[in-house]
Amino acid sequence: MITALLIFVITYALISVRGNRKLKIGRTGAALLGAAAMIIFSVVSPMMAVDSINYNVILLLLGMMALVAGLEYCGLFEIISDWLMSRYHAGPKLLGVIMCLNALLAALVLNDAVVLLFTPIIIRCSASLKADPVPYLVGTMISANIGSVATAIGNPQNAYIVSESGISFIQFLVNQLPVALVCLPVAYFMLLIFFRKRLAATVVTDLDDEEHIAVDKTRLGILMGVALLAFIGFAVSGPLGIMICVPALIAGAIAVAVILSKDVKRGKWVLHRIDWSILLFFVGLFVLMKGVQASGLLGNIADIVPGFGSGESPTLMATAGFSAIVSNLVSNVPAVMLLSGMIPQTDAFWYTLAASSTLAGNATLLGSACNIIVAEKAAAKGIKIDFWKFMAIGIPITVVTIVLELVVHSIIL
Repeated sequence: MITALLIFVITYALISVRGNRKLKIGRTGAALLGAAAMIIFSVVSPMMAVDSINYNVILLLLGMMALVAGLEYCGLFEIISDWLMSRYHAGPKLLGVIMCLNALLAALVLNDAVVLLFTPIIIRCSASLKADPVPYLVGTMISANIGSVATAIGNPQNAYIVSESGISFIQFLVNQLPVALVCLPVAYFMLLIFFRKRLAATVVTDLDDEEHIAVDKTRLGILMGVALLAFIGFAVSGPLGIMICVPALIAGAIAVAVILSKDVKRGKWVLHRIDWSILLFFVGLFVLMKGVQASGLLGNIADIVPGFGSGESPTLMATAGFSAIVSNLVSNVPAVMLLSGMIPQTDAFWYTLAASSTLAGNATLLGSACNIIVAEKAAAKGIKIDFWKFMAIGIPITVVTIVLELVVHSIIL
């Protein structure tokens, strides 16, 4: 147990300081090193490590990333960019449209992949409209996190929770969609207050140097149909007893085939569009948490947290608050993996953990992978999103939306 504790603390410390450029390990490297240490020091056996990996989650994420790559290749995000610039001027209405679009896409496909492709659109639109890009980029982060609350495929932690809890795709959607629908407009109006001056400002920049992708309407139509069928597949996977990763893998395979049907040399391009780091991050965390569980350490961690110890029953409010704090210490994915073994295994607690950990990602720039992706891509274009100013915006939005989440769940659960 002492060995597991040391490995656990060091690994989570390395994950939590992922914003420090002096440490080249990164969160994926930290998770894999922690997993390797659990095996090397015999906390878990190699066979236990292999068995601990939830392949349903890994394959679901892989399939969705491939589908998003196909949509990008066929020009979906190019169409969205042109549509925004042709129909809207800078200001509150544009912010609202961007947040609604981003939230919708984040709910339908993986939010990390969405913001990876949506951020260049925001930068391009801002340059064309002579607008300050920061309010729209912050709106992209906030809305991607909120929108992803709604579905089991919206973010990695939701996929993990659905896989672990046995909750069906439809059950998850019915209970979490109201949370997203209530929280999104509240976050929008709070951003209007925070950015009222910057939304009205005129900023002249030269940032539209992104590679433009030619739109292939035929192939895009095929992939839009595939995406719709995949969503239907998710909906019926529970009643049919099919693993949720199956529709995603089929859709991803078709997306790759559609890309290669146009250019067989695009295989390397597809591989680069898959975020292998987040898949390996999950593999490392699965093995790490198996070591924490097998050593008995998880039970001892639960005992020192008020309300989570042996014989105690944590409340939904305590679960939401604790998950929000841990999510901003080590990011929401490892936070969910840690807390999943500490909460009562009932649907209400799973829903609360999913929503609160995701909404907590809006508190700081390091709270979720979405925020990090947007901030880093913006920084590459010389656009600075200040850490402390974001926190001054993010914490109030996080507090308000988590309170709203608890209210919504108290009504519908």
